[in-house]
Amino acid sequence: MTDKNRIEREIRRTLREVARIQSLIHPVNDKDPRTNLLNARAQREDAVRGLVIQLATAMEDMLDELFRRIFLGYRPGSRNPKRPRGKLADELDELLETGKLTFDGKLRLARIGRLITKGQYKKLDKLRALRNKCAHNWNLDVLVKRARNPRPSKRLLEHNGRNLFEIDALEELLFEYGPIYMSMFGKLLA
Repeated sequence: MTDKNRIEREIRRTLREVARIQSLIHPVNDKDPRTNLLNARAQREDAVRGLVIQLATAMEDMLDELFRRIFLGYRPGSRNPKRPRGKLADELDELLETGKLTFDGKLRLARIGRLITKGQYKKLDKLRALRNKCAHNWNLDVLVKRARNPRPSKRLLEHNGRNLFEIDALEELLFEYGPIYMSMFGKLLA
């Protein structure tokens, strides 16, 4: 068996595992098609939730690494890319990894330290809010009421006024945040 065939077989096996994992929570093999539709939509919700949370986590982790660079001199692109050790490194890790410094706090600190621009700060704060909606709401594909308006008028998960359950809106979200991530990554390697 060639290496290419082995890899393709591994891809198929992994995708079967993903489908099986999804079907553990939201099976789509019921006799009632309405139940299957409900579970298929729940799988889609899980995928959107995962994408938003992963994107926000990647951004927050990049901020953590930038703080390590600024405060401890950590340079992953150098000849000796080992993360700093010692009391100061432990104290910074405690702040960054235990929740004592929230994502909001990290964004503010990054803005103050000019690690991100004002525009990047605003965009990342919107991403933080989306992440929080994904983390704190079970049902995401729902309409919500606006203040002083009795009729629901917008979706819970919107980005730039677009429903994130539309693939084009998800792609737009990724294309908007990709350059911010790369900008931070460039600063980390500089």
